Amino acid sequence: MKNYSKKQIIIDRENFNPVIAYNLSKKVYYKNFAQNPKYKIAQELKEDLIQESVTRLFELSGKKSTTTKYSSHYGMFFVAHNAMLSYITSHLAQDRYKRIWKNAADVIRCYPDLTFSSNFTTC
Repeated sequence: MKNYSKKQIIIDRENFNPVIAYNLSKKVYYKNFAQNPKYKIAQELKEDLIQESVTRLFELSGKKSTTTKYSSHYGMFFVAHNAMLSYITSHLAQDRYKRIWKNAADVIRCYPDLTFSSNFTTC
């Protein structure tokens, strides 16, 4: 359960290393998304996915691990993975939304009697 009284974004500019973040993001991309048939769109979104994960790593650069069981590298790996997965999921949802409304516009254009006004040209 999240504690919303704590800050969710904690930036530590001194300890953030962008080279490490980019290398880790590329490693996450190639390991989990590059050849995964479930995420075919990931190849087109490669640069966006890497940038999104680096941004998220920067936002959480000041957050320290609360457990000694896992290293900070392990936590950063899953922060990058979750950022990429979230970006892909939202991109697919937006594409689906656009496709549905494009089809709806075609239906309205082809069958103007379904609408209240007949300002559309028929197919």
